[in-house]
Amino acid sequence: MASTNHANAVSSSSQQFTSLLGCTMESIIHELLYSRSIYPPDSYVHHRHLGVRFHCSRVPQVCDYISNFLKVAVPSIVSGVGDSISLVILEEEVANSNQSGTSGGQQQRIGATKTLERFVFQFQIDNIIYGEDTKPKHIALHNDGGNMLPMDIQHEAMKRDTELASEAKTQMERSMRDCLLQVLSLRGRRRSKDEKAENLSFKLCLHVAEEDMKQQQDDNDIVVASVSGKQCPELVTAVNQGEWFQPEESSCLFSTNANGNANGSKGLIRPIRHVNLPSCGIKMQMGFAVPSEQN
Repeated sequence: MASTNHANAVSSSSQQFTSLLGCTMESIIHELLYSRSIYPPDSYVHHRHLGVRFHCSRVPQVCDYISNFLKVAVPSIVSGVGDSISLVILEEEVANSNQSGTSGGQQQRIGATKTLERFVFQFQIDNIIYGEDTKPKHIALHNDGGNMLPMDIQHEAMKRDTELASEAKTQMERSMRDCLLQVLSLRGRRRSKDEKAENLSFKLCLHVAEEDMKQQQDDNDIVVASVSGKQCPELVTAVNQGEWFQPEESSCLFSTNANGNANGSKGLIRPIRHVNLPSCGIKMQMGFAVPSEQN
């Protein structure tokens, strides 16, 4: 019974960790969309997360897209299958219909987009406090002879683990709050002279860890992605049901470098905030990507 209670406590802590990370990422993405002027200012309302007031889109399609993405992306990150999330700001390319080449003609969309900005959230997750290990980590349940230790020792071990989990949660909340505050302090994006708001859009990308990435088929011919033996059921289901697709990697990158040359580069990552919480088993770097040759 003691082991079962401890397993339930660890499972609850893991769910709290995933929920906290997901809510923070959702808040950050909404605030970034506001600061990048993707939609009119009056299409946002104020919400609070961890005591911080931020802007949240009130357009249902935008909210659903972000929420549905994170329902898959965050479990992928926590499980170790995914290692980064990107917010890509796009501009639809247009051509002037005036055949003379002079300005003043109507602009027509040509069905292509270019990347204006990229915000990248890189993660490294280890199972420490919020891991899947269901045994107390500081006092083993069995002695060397294989016999169960007395209940009072087991209870003390579980109590200690609960205290550590509570402390880790507090540290995690503080770090996530600082990340949101950092986003609020970012300077808004400067628009180019010819840029129009109606041509701007965004997309969210999940990057799957490349190390030992495999694709297998189970008995029902369902494609299953695994990384170093880890799997994420939410991602598998989303891909199998056609809710997610794997685009060309270049579509999530810069199509040109700072000199205007096509290179499909990831760009240089300028750090915005770095989180390192060994007690929670998480490292996160939030960065702003710029074309590779831009200074």
